Amino acid sequence: MEFNNKLYQLRKQKGLSQEELANRMNVSRQTISKWEVGDSTPDMEKLIALSDLFEISLDELVLDKAPANTTECPAKSEIINELKEKLLTSDNKKKAKQGLKIAAIVFGILLLIDFISMIVYFCLCGAPQ
Repeated sequence: MEFNNKLYQLRKQKGLSQEELANRMNVSRQTISKWEVGDSTPDMEKLIALSDLFEISLDELVLDKAPANTTECPAKSEIINELKEKLLTSDNKKKAKQGLKIAAIVFGILLLIDFISMIVYFCLCGAPQ
């Protein structure tokens, strides 16, 4: 079964509307619709969140593989959980760095505007006595 059909089936099994799933995933309803008709696919962060929400592995969600026997290898699920946490953490770090860069640029622009306005003021009004 393809991912889009699997997502539709899982959503229906959970009794969720597209709007409800969209709210849980922090995306628009239209995004869920695009995923379900196959027009687009979610990024890795959203795939992980979907697998957590539906309580299935990424293999089951994306590749439609049968669930792995977790009693055989309990360390395997621990490794998967660690990888999920690291992936989400690295994405959050990237977003935080990008936010800091934007904030620094905005702050620099504001300082430049302030400096230029001081120069213009002193040119027009003269230096304070």
